[in-house]
Amino acid sequence: MNEIKKPIRMCIGCKDKFYQKELLRLQCKDKKLSFWTQYGRSFYICKNCLNDNKKLSKAIYRQCKNKDINYLEEIKKWSKK
Repeated sequence: MNEIKKPIRMCIGCKDKFYQKELLRLQCKDKKLSFWTQYGRSFYICKNCLNDNKKLSKAIYRQCKNKDINYLEEIKKWSKK
């Protein structure tokens, strides 16, 4: 029988692998952080890394290539929803 495989993705903070539904999917577009708009590159963050500010900020800055903007405040607002 054919089994339906659930997509597994990697968190950019801890590099652990999770099911796609367990992760928060974001993208940096024009050096601004936003939810994934179904166009362009995106990345995933797990719930454990959302609580670790140091690890999260380093991973976000690496993805967005901009240290001038404080991305942590934006992510904290989104994760509460």
